[in-house]
Amino acid sequence: MTTLFSVDGRILTPPKHLEPLLKGAYPAFFKALGHIRFFYVADEIWDGKATLVFKSGDEKLAAITLDDGVFHMSAAGYDFRITGDHALNDVFDALDKTAAAGMRRPKEQLDADLDEYPSGIRCDLCLVNKVHNRNDFSGSEKFNVMTRHCYYTGDEDWGDTDYSKGVCEGKQGCYKKTFICFEEKGFKNCLECGEYRTCGNCGVGHDPGECNLGITAEEVTNLIIPYCEMERLDLLQKSGNA
Repeated sequence: MTTLFSVDGRILTPPKHLEPLLKGAYPAFFKALGHIRFFYVADEIWDGKATLVFKSGDEKLAAITLDDGVFHMSAAGYDFRITGDHALNDVFDALDKTAAAGMRRPKEQLDADLDEYPSGIRCDLCLVNKVHNRNDFSGSEKFNVMTRHCYYTGDEDWGDTDYSKGVCEGKQGCYKKTFICFEEKGFKNCLECGEYRTCGNCGVGHDPGECNLGITAEEVTNLIIPYCEMERLDLLQKSGNA
């Protein structure tokens, strides 16, 4: 298992490196990790071995302990033994019923005006967007530091700190394929099309479960939430806001 360290000493590990340990339970772990990151605001306390705790301020939201082919999850006062997806709905229901308001991700971060953001990617929340870099490159620089914590695996020049200071005007590279797709298919947004989980043209395609373990709530908010187009579209469809 690869162990990385953030600039402040936190242990970071790419989730995919846990697959040899979790075996068939890995897809469920990946899904649980993504669900918590998308719907809740919590720092991740990772010991680099087998224990991951989600804390919202001083309160514990949930905890996961890894084992051979299984993981154990405690949430809302319940303990769950998980070997596959079938047990996750019980975990998610327990969290939804008991998590305090301050632990829940604000609705305005989960929603999207599909006229403005037709694939569900929230350009306005992205730190590279010009709105966060009007006076200097503080947003872009913050984005680069957090990107290393969230996405680097240790094989990608981990020691390099010569960051570019690029700024996006909004809906550029992330939407390039999407707009071509709309023109070809005649749809106004990805939800109207309905094939956004399979077509491969919907934005940048970051899954909330793919980022390194051990990241902060702030890093999740800034480096994962803007690009959760699939999860955002699913939520809009479920809520009837399509």
